[in-house]
Amino acid sequence: MNGYNEIEIEIENEIRDAGVRSTIPAHGRSGQEARPIRIWLVDDNSALRDLLANLLNGEPGLECERQFASPATVLEALAAELAPDVILLDIQMGAENGLDAIRPIKLLAKNTHVLMLTTFAQPEARERAFRDGASDFLSKAWAFDEIARHIRQAMEFGSVAGLLTTFLDRDISAGSPEKSVRTVMARKSSGTDRWFANLRGWLKFSPS
Repeated sequence: MNGYNEIEIEIENEIRDAGVRSTIPAHGRSGQEARPIRIWLVDDNSALRDLLANLLNGEPGLECERQFASPATVLEALAAELAPDVILLDIQMGAENGLDAIRPIKLLAKNTHVLMLTTFAQPEARERAFRDGASDFLSKAWAFDEIARHIRQAMEFGSVAGLLTTFLDRDISAGSPEKSVRTVMARKSSGTDRWFANLRGWLKFSPS
Protein backbone atom coordinates (compact mmCIF):
# COMPACT_ATOMS: atom_id res chain seq x y z
CA MET A 1 0.00 0.00 0.00
CA ASN A 2 1.49 3.33 -1.00
CA GLY A 3 1.56 6.47 1.11
CA TYR A 4 -1.22 8.14 -0.87
CA ASN A 5 -3.70 5.34 -0.14
CA GLU A 6 -2.75 5.23 3.54
CA ILE A 7 -3.37 8.95 3.95
CA GLU A 8 -6.61 8.73 1.95
CA ILE A 9 -7.96 5.88 4.11
CA GLU A 10 -7.01 7.73 7.28
CA ILE A 11 -8.91 10.83 6.11
CA GLU A 12 -11.95 8.73 5.21
CA ASN A 13 -11.95 7.14 8.66
CA GLU A 14 -11.83 10.55 10.33
CA ILE A 15 -14.74 11.78 8.23
CA ARG A 16 -16.77 8.63 8.93
CA ASP A 17 -16.13 8.96 12.67
CA ALA A 18 -17.42 12.52 12.50
CA GLY A 19 -20.64 11.28 10.93
CA VAL A 20 -20.07 12.96 7.58
CA ARG A 21 -20.69 11.10 4.31
CA SER A 22 -17.32 10.54 2.65
CA THR A 23 -16.77 11.71 -0.91
CA ILE A 24 -13.01 11.18 -1.01
CA PRO A 25 -11.70 10.52 -4.54
CA ALA A 26 -11.64 6.91 -5.69
CA HIS A 27 -8.82 7.47 -8.14
CA GLY A 28 -5.56 5.77 -7.34
CA ARG A 29 -7.19 2.77 -5.66
CA SER A 30 -6.66 -0.61 -7.16
CA GLY A 31 -9.75 -2.12 -8.80
CA GLN A 32 -11.85 1.06 -8.69
CA GLU A 33 -12.69 3.50 -11.41
CA ALA A 34 -11.68 7.11 -10.96
CA ARG A 35 -14.59 9.29 -9.92
CA PRO A 36 -15.55 12.41 -11.91
CA ILE A 37 -13.82 15.72 -11.33
CA ARG A 38 -16.04 17.53 -8.81
CA ILE A 39 -16.78 21.10 -9.88
CA TRP A 40 -18.44 24.07 -8.20
CA LEU A 41 -19.57 26.96 -10.40
CA VAL A 42 -19.70 30.56 -9.18
CA ASP A 43 -21.41 33.16 -11.40
CA ASP A 44 -24.18 35.69 -10.81
CA ASN A 45 -25.79 34.93 -14.19
CA SER A 46 -28.27 32.13 -13.46
CA ALA A 47 -28.96 31.35 -17.12
CA LEU A 48 -25.25 30.94 -17.86
CA ARG A 49 -24.77 28.83 -14.72
CA ASP A 50 -27.56 26.46 -15.72
CA LEU A 51 -26.28 26.15 -19.28
CA LEU A 52 -22.68 25.51 -18.25
CA ALA A 53 -23.70 23.10 -15.50
CA ASN A 54 -25.69 21.04 -18.01
CA LEU A 55 -22.72 20.97 -20.39
CA LEU A 56 -20.33 19.96 -17.62
CA ASN A 57 -22.62 17.18 -16.42
CA GLY A 58 -22.89 15.87 -19.96
CA GLU A 59 -19.11 15.64 -20.31
CA PRO A 60 -17.50 12.30 -19.35
CA GLY A 61 -15.41 12.59 -16.22
CA LEU A 62 -16.82 15.96 -15.11
CA GLU A 63 -19.56 16.68 -12.57
CA CYS A 64 -20.92 20.10 -11.64
CA GLU A 65 -22.05 19.44 -8.06
CA ARG A 66 -22.99 22.92 -6.90
CA GLN A 67 -23.82 26.38 -8.24
CA PHE A 68 -23.38 29.68 -6.42
CA ALA A 69 -24.43 33.22 -7.29
CA SER A 70 -21.66 34.99 -5.37
CA PRO A 71 -18.22 34.54 -3.79
CA ALA A 72 -19.73 34.97 -0.34
CA THR A 73 -22.02 31.96 -0.76
CA VAL A 74 -19.26 29.66 -2.04
CA LEU A 75 -17.00 30.66 0.88
CA GLU A 76 -19.81 29.84 3.28
CA ALA A 77 -20.21 26.40 1.69
CA LEU A 78 -16.46 25.71 1.75
CA ALA A 79 -16.39 26.38 5.48
CA ALA A 80 -18.99 23.66 6.06
CA GLU A 81 -18.55 21.07 3.28
CA LEU A 82 -15.94 18.91 1.62
CA ALA A 83 -14.20 21.08 -0.96
CA PRO A 84 -14.50 20.26 -4.67
CA ASP A 85 -11.63 19.54 -7.04
CA VAL A 86 -12.29 22.64 -9.14
CA ILE A 87 -14.07 25.95 -8.67
CA LEU A 88 -15.00 27.88 -11.81
CA LEU A 89 -15.10 31.49 -10.66
CA ASP A 90 -16.42 34.55 -12.48
CA ILE A 91 -14.84 37.96 -11.82
CA GLN A 92 -17.52 40.64 -12.11
CA MET A 93 -20.50 39.63 -9.96
CA GLY A 94 -22.42 42.75 -9.03
CA ALA A 95 -20.77 44.42 -6.06
CA GLU A 96 -18.43 41.46 -5.55
CA ASN A 97 -15.23 40.69 -7.42
CA GLY A 98 -14.17 37.09 -7.95
CA LEU A 99 -10.50 38.04 -7.78
CA ASP A 100 -10.98 39.04 -4.15
CA ALA A 101 -12.25 35.53 -3.38
CA ILE A 102 -9.23 33.57 -4.66
CA ARG A 103 -7.10 33.82 -1.52
CA PRO A 104 -9.98 33.14 0.91
CA ILE A 105 -10.94 30.09 -1.18
CA LYS A 106 -7.38 28.77 -1.15
CA LEU A 107 -7.17 29.28 2.61
CA LEU A 108 -10.26 27.11 3.07
CA ALA A 109 -9.45 24.61 0.31
CA LYS A 110 -5.76 24.65 -0.55
CA ASN A 111 -6.01 21.62 -2.87
CA THR A 112 -8.94 22.99 -4.88
CA HIS A 113 -8.02 24.41 -8.28
CA VAL A 114 -9.55 27.85 -8.83
CA LEU A 115 -10.16 28.54 -12.52
CA MET A 116 -11.32 32.01 -13.48
CA LEU A 117 -14.06 31.81 -16.14
CA THR A 118 -14.84 35.30 -17.34
CA THR A 119 -15.15 37.83 -20.13
CA PHE A 120 -12.96 40.18 -18.09
CA ALA A 121 -9.59 39.31 -19.59
CA GLN A 122 -7.34 42.31 -18.96
CA PRO A 123 -3.68 41.34 -18.40
CA GLU A 124 -3.77 42.86 -14.91
CA ALA A 125 -6.63 40.58 -13.92
CA ARG A 126 -4.81 37.50 -15.24
CA GLU A 127 -1.61 38.44 -13.40
CA ARG A 128 -3.43 39.01 -10.13
CA ALA A 129 -5.39 35.76 -10.49
CA PHE A 130 -2.22 33.70 -10.87
CA ARG A 131 -0.43 35.62 -8.13
CA ASP A 132 -3.28 34.98 -5.69
CA GLY A 133 -3.40 31.24 -6.40
CA ALA A 134 -5.64 30.61 -9.42
CA SER A 135 -4.65 27.62 -11.54
CA ASP A 136 -5.93 28.96 -14.87
CA PHE A 137 -7.76 31.83 -16.55
CA LEU A 138 -10.49 30.82 -19.02
CA SER A 139 -12.64 32.86 -21.36
CA LYS A 140 -16.41 32.47 -21.64
CA ALA A 141 -15.93 33.02 -25.37
CA TRP A 142 -14.09 29.70 -25.72
CA ALA A 143 -15.80 26.60 -27.08
CA PHE A 144 -16.95 24.26 -24.32
CA ASP A 145 -14.49 21.56 -25.40
CA GLU A 146 -11.66 23.98 -24.67
CA ILE A 147 -13.04 24.83 -21.25
CA ALA A 148 -13.35 21.12 -20.42
CA ARG A 149 -9.79 20.52 -21.56
CA HIS A 150 -8.45 23.27 -19.31
CA ILE A 151 -10.31 21.78 -16.34
CA ARG A 152 -8.59 18.45 -16.93
CA GLN A 153 -5.22 20.14 -17.44
CA ALA A 154 -5.59 21.97 -14.13
CA MET A 155 -6.19 18.65 -12.38
CA GLU A 156 -3.06 17.22 -13.97
CA PHE A 157 -0.66 20.15 -13.80
CA GLY A 158 -2.10 22.67 -11.34
CA SER A 159 -0.96 26.26 -11.80
CA VAL A 160 1.67 25.25 -14.37
CA ALA A 161 -1.07 24.57 -16.92
CA GLY A 162 -2.46 28.08 -16.73
CA LEU A 163 0.92 29.76 -16.78
CA LEU A 164 1.96 27.86 -19.90
CA THR A 165 -1.21 28.67 -21.82
CA THR A 166 -0.95 32.29 -20.72
CA PHE A 167 2.56 32.43 -22.15
CA LEU A 168 1.45 30.86 -25.43
CA ASP A 169 -1.55 33.19 -25.78
CA ARG A 170 0.06 36.41 -24.58
CA ASP A 171 -0.30 38.28 -27.88
CA ILE A 172 -3.78 36.89 -28.63
CA SER A 173 -5.20 37.84 -25.23
CA ALA A 174 -4.45 41.51 -25.94
CA GLY A 175 -7.84 41.63 -27.64
CA SER A 176 -7.01 42.27 -31.27
CA PRO A 177 -10.35 42.01 -33.18
CA GLU A 178 -8.74 40.16 -36.09
CA LYS A 179 -7.76 37.26 -33.85
CA SER A 180 -10.84 35.12 -33.41
CA VAL A 181 -11.52 32.26 -31.02
CA ARG A 182 -10.72 29.89 -33.88
CA THR A 183 -7.26 31.44 -34.13
CA VAL A 184 -6.76 30.86 -30.41
CA MET A 185 -7.94 27.27 -30.73
CA ALA A 186 -5.61 26.53 -33.63
CA ARG A 187 -2.70 28.01 -31.70
CA LYS A 188 -3.54 25.92 -28.63
CA SER A 189 -3.90 22.66 -30.53
CA SER A 190 -0.43 23.05 -32.03
CA GLY A 191 1.57 24.86 -29.35
CA THR A 192 -0.02 23.98 -26.03
CA ASP A 193 -0.21 20.26 -26.71
CA ARG A 194 3.52 20.16 -27.38
CA TRP A 195 4.21 22.04 -24.14
CA PHE A 196 2.10 19.60 -22.15
CA ALA A 197 3.61 16.56 -23.82
CA ASN A 198 7.06 17.78 -22.82
CA LEU A 199 5.86 18.67 -19.33
CA ARG A 200 4.35 15.21 -18.80
CA GLY A 201 7.69 13.68 -19.73
CA TRP A 202 9.55 15.96 -17.34
CA LEU A 203 7.17 15.21 -14.47
CA LYS A 204 7.39 11.48 -15.12
CA PHE A 205 11.16 11.31 -14.74
CA SER A 206 11.79 14.14 -12.26
CA PRO A 207 12.28 13.33 -8.56
CA SER A 208 9.24 13.94 -6.37
